[in-house]
Amino acid sequence: MPTRFVETVKNYLIGALVLIVLGLWIWSRYQHSNIIDLRAENQTQAQTIKQQEEANQALNVALQQEREAVIEQQQRNEEIERVALENVESVKTIIKTQPCYRTKLPQSALERLYK
Repeated sequence: MPTRFVETVKNYLIGALVLIVLGLWIWSRYQHSNIIDLRAENQTQAQTIKQQEEANQALNVALQQEREAVIEQQQRNEEIERVALENVESVKTIIKTQPCYRTKLPQSALERLYK
């Protein structure tokens, strides 16, 4: 009878070991599947980050070009204002120092007055 008991315990232990090994194998496959999914998600996020970096770079280039255009436009405006002030001063000087009916205004002053 003791050999039969030992044989039964041995069979239960073998069955338990088989279940443990099978459970570990299933758990291992589950973890492997999770790792693959996480790697795919990581790769997708890396691609998104790369695309956003490229978009940011393009926006930075556009912003720099816009800044340069604004500075250039400001310089043009300042030049136009300077020329306009020169014309105004020229006309004021002529009016104050010369008899207006006999003095010919500079062409640039006439053009400015017509605008």
